[in-house]
This record gives sequence, structure tokens and C-alpha cells, in this order.
Amino acid sequence: MNLALLALTVLLVPPAERPGPLPSGATRLVTGQLVTPVGDSVTVSDLPTEAKLSPDGKTLAVATGGAGAHRVYLLEPSTGKIRQDISLSRSQLAQLCWTRDSKTLFIGGGNSGKIHQISLTDDGVALPKDPIVLVGKSYQGGLALSQDEKTLFVSDLESASVRAISLPGGTETARASFTPEEKPASLTLSPDGATLYAALWSSDRVAELDSTTLTVKRTLTVGAMPSAIVATDRRLFVACASADTVFVLDSQSGQVQEKLKLSLAPGTPIGATPTALALAPGGKKLLVACSDLNAVAVIDVETVGKSVIKGFVPTAHYPSAVAFTEGGRKFLVGSAKGLGTGPNPTPPGEKRYPYITTLLKGLLSTVETPDSKQLAIWTKQVLINNPVSKNLPRRNSSPVPSKLGDSSPIQYVLYIIKENRTYDQVFGDIGKGESDPNLCLFGENVTPNHHALAREFVLFDNLYASGEVSVDGHHWSNGAYVPASRQKTWPAQYGAKGAPPIREGDFNDGLATPPAGRLWDVAGRAKIPYKTYYYHTLKNHSPAWTEARNRGERDYVAADIFIKELTECEKNNNLPRLMVMALSEDHTRGTTVGAPTPQAAVASNDLALGKIVEACSKSKFWPKMAIFVIEDDAQNGPDHIDAHRTVGLVISPYTRRTGFLDSTFYNTTSMLRTMELILNLPPMSAFDASATPMHAAFTDKPDPTSFVCRPAKIDLNAKNGSVAYGAARSKKFDFSKPDQLSLNDEDALNRILWHAVKGKNAPYPGITRRPWFGKSGHSTVREGDDD
Repeated sequence: MNLALLALTVLLVPPAERPGPLPSGATRLVTGQLVTPVGDSVTVSDLPTEAKLSPDGKTLAVATGGAGAHRVYLLEPSTGKIRQDISLSRSQLAQLCWTRDSKTLFIGGGNSGKIHQISLTDDGVALPKDPIVLVGKSYQGGLALSQDEKTLFVSDLESASVRAISLPGGTETARASFTPEEKPASLTLSPDGATLYAALWSSDRVAELDSTTLTVKRTLTVGAMPSAIVATDRRLFVACASADTVFVLDSQSGQVQEKLKLSLAPGTPIGATPTALALAPGGKKLLVACSDLNAVAVIDVETVGKSVIKGFVPTAHYPSAVAFTEGGRKFLVGSAKGLGTGPNPTPPGEKRYPYITTLLKGLLSTVETPDSKQLAIWTKQVLINNPVSKNLPRRNSSPVPSKLGDSSPIQYVLYIIKENRTYDQVFGDIGKGESDPNLCLFGENVTPNHHALAREFVLFDNLYASGEVSVDGHHWSNGAYVPASRQKTWPAQYGAKGAPPIREGDFNDGLATPPAGRLWDVAGRAKIPYKTYYYHTLKNHSPAWTEARNRGERDYVAADIFIKELTECEKNNNLPRLMVMALSEDHTRGTTVGAPTPQAAVASNDLALGKIVEACSKSKFWPKMAIFVIEDDAQNGPDHIDAHRTVGLVISPYTRRTGFLDSTFYNTTSMLRTMELILNLPPMSAFDASATPMHAAFTDKPDPTSFVCRPAKIDLNAKNGSVAYGAARSKKFDFSKPDQLSLNDEDALNRILWHAVKGKNAPYPGITRRPWFGKSGHSTVREGDDD
């Protein structure tokens, strides 16, 4: 099958009006993709980490390690039905190992400091055994059992080492150490047991170790972020998540035989993300979990050096585990996020609504291994689910180009990333589009500039943050892609199960870096001048801004630093073409005693935005300028359409369209795509490549009228008192910098904000998620609509 040709000929379905279930039976994600999983499915905790069939073929084990309960599930291989499940303390990134007699199962314990053990009786009943306790702090990334079953090999991301642990005593007998920049993760033994392979997760290499001494024999160069390994007598298959490629190496020479690229069409940016592998009995067929395609690739590997990618099988959201059963006649797929967050009904007898990560559910799907005819049908569906690119024609001679290389009258872009607010929390009272005043926390009395900008320029009521929380939200916001290492660790982190050993806020950490880098990296490679006012990077940064942030300056004060530098640029005629800024005070510090009240914090953020826009609009650069504003994520505040729906603005002479409402389905990557087209920058991933550009928001008739900043309507220096609602709980939160709170903390903060603004007796509304379909079934744009 010529996948490239098929990708070009498949007609793309029009974008849904809202994310959620569609009449066709598919579900549209906030990423814009469709998911149409096949097979018989059961729901489990989120983020299956690995699936492994017992040697006797009678039990299929699956571990989970996400935000929800960490468990190991034991399934009937033929049906995929759950026979038994056992609770685990923690099992992030857990790999599984069976003994040859299928009586004992070892399960990696994440950062619990333990290796879990399960024993099976003759009747197949699983019983927990005492865990093996590791010495010292650790974060397990991989697990393998020696051929003589006397040693467990454990990779530890915390100490950047691979450790040999004796059985049954649990004593460490050997250790291989690596640099912190390598972080060994997934482990696999060679069939003869003599060689242990360790994926150096934050690099592009696999370490080959002597399994007796753990000395490193050699390192093998593969692709970025090796995440799974399968070893045979002759070959080594390595799934490289950040290279969209499975590398096939000769086991003896270590030379690369083949590179199996899993992009859906030639030239497609990163966005397949292979994270798990399964080799069929007999070694003729390889399955690859392509996490960001929501699909499993089926590859014919029977002939050495002549592998063939046969097609794709559609799955649920973010497949993260795969295993053959029934002698290869069936296989199981574990998907990390199921069908997305979905609706959140109130549990019986309760008033509280669940936080976003508690709504993520894993899905285990048992699938009949398809023949060529069925695989062709499923492959076509995967291509429909994942549009390869979307260069839409310009509307009304829009200043946003339709493709790279076309010119734009806009020369300067300021991109402002804010923190954690939903649409209804800010614009619920705006009286236009899909807005609910009952859910408004920071309305016009707190955010007069946001409201004025939305009225004088364009109001977007169908714009969604691509991320669920801030860890993945910032990756989406500046890189259009979340590395597999972050997707597989942030749920447990937000589930209050501990952060991974990744340097928070350090975008140079190998486990936190998207393959294409960040938006400013792309600009740098294109020789486009840029400057950052952003707490996650020091690249071409404003030292004064960084120092002010380190001092804890308020947003409305920090804004003066940007305005001063803008004035200098006017004098010298050297304004950078791209500026990226973080305005984060709208995160608030809850009701922490002595801190600004939530309203004062959001009002400070609002005033900063108004001052910055006014200064830009009065500068000589304004006729050729556009300002893009979005929240990094919506952090599950109340919104009557969807928890991902968020506050976004596009401010330019070309968007000064009083009363204009754009209800086109957009997300974070739509905004990035629009900026890329303006600046003639290539997309960073398949997500921004396929996102809908914001053509509809722009007009070809610019109005250069400057914006007048509205003064704050409330006291910006108002402080929380000791009797403020939630003050004691807020005191315990880590507000040292944004995005340090756990799932429980974020949920508590949402409630504190609600009651601090609405009153302690106001019922907490929760968060609504539902499908929404317009009359036409297509995106809509309405002008002057005051309904």
C-alpha cells in the first residue's frame, strides 16, 4: 500500500463545532484529531505502562501508572476481560517481568522505592507478595529479569544508573552509572541472557551492558528518546519516540539496518511518537504503538533488511502499551487517555465535580490481528483521523498567508502566554456567543482590558487549550508537542504521586525538549530576531524582566519593563520580529494570607495586558504588528462547554473588528500555526501543521486606531486576610513559581477561588463537558451577533 498516496487522496472531514462525540461514532479531541478505537474494550485506570503475556499464555498482565489509582490488571488473553486487579502504591513507567513458570510477576514501582511482586496460585489467583525494597531514593524506569532468575535489573532515572538486584534477598550486586543527561529507562535482555540493553531515554543512544558485571560494552546510536526495545538473536528494534522512527540494528555489529519512519506522509513533522513495541511469536510481525497518531502500526519484519509498514490500526487516545496474545492471532492495546475527558456528572450523593485528570481513563482493547483487507480499511480511517496538513486558502485577502513563503504585511509578533483560566471564568459575563455569567469569576469589573480587547477586536468562544495541565500546557504553547517522557510522567505528578527527576522549568533537559525545540528556537534557526520574557528560558531573554520575576514583581509592574524596552527599540528601529512573554499572575496565589487577593492578582494581569497593548498600538511598529494571547491551559476551572475552553485574543490593526465573533474551532496549535505562517516559520510538529489557521479572525482592511488601556476598577494592592476563605489551605500550596501544585492542590485552589469570589455558600458549579453541534455541523463566524 502506498501510504503517502493514500494520505494525499483521503478527503478530510470538516472540523467539528466542538470537541466531543460525533454522530459518526467517532470522538473529536481538543487536538482536532478523531479517535475511533476498534476491538473489544474495557476501562481501567489511566496510562497503561506495559502489557506482558505470561510464558504459559494463560494470563495477560497490564500495569497502570497515571493520575488515578496505580494497579496491575490480570486479563483473559482470549477475551481481554479482567480476571483480577491489584492495587499498587506507585508504578509510574512500570515494566513487567514474568518468571518462566508463570507463577511470579515483578512490577516496577516508579518512585515508591519498591519492586512489587505478585504470585499466582495453581488456580490462577493472584496474591501480593512482600515487595523488594530498594536502598536510597529512586525513580524506576525499566525492569528485566536475568535468564537464571536470580537477578532483577532496574534502571533508575533518579541516580542515572542501572542496578542489579539479587533475588530473593534484594541486595544490590552491581551498578552501571550514566550521566544525568542520559537517564536510562526501558530495559531488555538479549535472548541468550548475556546482554542487557538500556534505552538512554534523554539521548539518542542505547547502552549495551554485560549482564553479569553491568559493564558497558558499547553504545549504539539510534534516534531521539529511545523508549522501547525488542531484542532477537539477529536484530534489535528500538522505538525512538522523538524521531517518529523504529531503528532496526544488527545485534552483532550494532549497525543500523533500517529506519522505519512512521509519519503518515513524507515530510510530515514529528507527531507519530512510537513508544511501545510487540513482536509476534515467530518474529514475523511487529506492532508499534504510535501514541500521537492514536494508532498501532503493523510492520512485516519477516525478511531481514526488507521490513514493510503494512498499515495502521485505530486506537483510543495515546496508546502506550501493546502485546500479542493467542499465538499472534490477537493483540491488546492499552491507551493512556481513553476517549478523552468526556462529561463529568455529579457522583450520586455528592456535590463535587471531578478534576480533569480524574476524568482520564485508560482503555484496554483486544483486537483480532487484521488481514490485509481489513488493515487497508483501518489505515484509511487512521489517515482520516489525523489530517496531515491544513493550508487553507486565505479569506478576504487575509494578511495571514495560506502557505509558507507567501508574504504578510504583519512583520512583528508578540506572543503572551498566561496561566490557567477558562473562558467562562473571564468572559462568562460578556453577553455574546457561548458565555455563562453564572460561572464568571473575574468579569469586567476585574478584567476591563480583556473585555475591551474582546469587544474592539475579536471574541473567540470556541478556542481550546491543547493541554490538560501546566506541565503539558507549556509544551503545547511553545512547542506544539509534548515529548513522550512528559506525557508518561505528568499524570502521576498531578495525581500527587511525585514529580519525575526532570529539572522543572529547565527546557534544556533532554526529557523536556520537543524534537523541533521551541518557537523561539525555530525563529533562531530561520535567522529571525527574537526576544523572550519568559520564566522557562534564558535564550535571548530580557535580563531586567528575569530579575523582576525573580524578585516577585507583579504583572502590572513587570509590564513597564517591556514598555521601556519597546521605547528603546523605537529609537533604534530594532524591534525583534518575535517576542514571547509569560504573564502569569492570573494563576493567583489563592487566598494565602498577605498575598494579593485572587481578584487583585487577575486585575494586575489584566492591567499589564492593557498597558502592553496600548504601548504597542501607539508605537511606530503597530501597523505591522499582531499580539497573540492565550492561557497555557485551563486547569479545569468552571466552563459550561468544556474544561479545555480558554481565554484567547488576537490583537492587531488587521483584527480590529468591533463586535466580531469568531466561533471557528481553534486550539493552541491553531494560534501557533497562524504565527508561523506570518513569520514564515515551518511547523514544529504534525499538530501545528494540521491546525486550522485563524484566517477568519483577520481582515484585509487594517484599522490602526490605538487601544486605550482601561484603569483597574478594583484595588490592586488588596491582600488576603487571615479569615479569607481557604487561607489555611492556601498557605500550604507551593506558589514559589507557577505550575507546582498537585492534582488535589489544583482542585482545592479552584474551589477556593470560586468561594472566595462567589461566597462560601455559593454551590460549586463544577466543569461541563459535552458535545455541541451547530446547525450546519461546521465552524461558524458571526459578525455583530449580540445574542
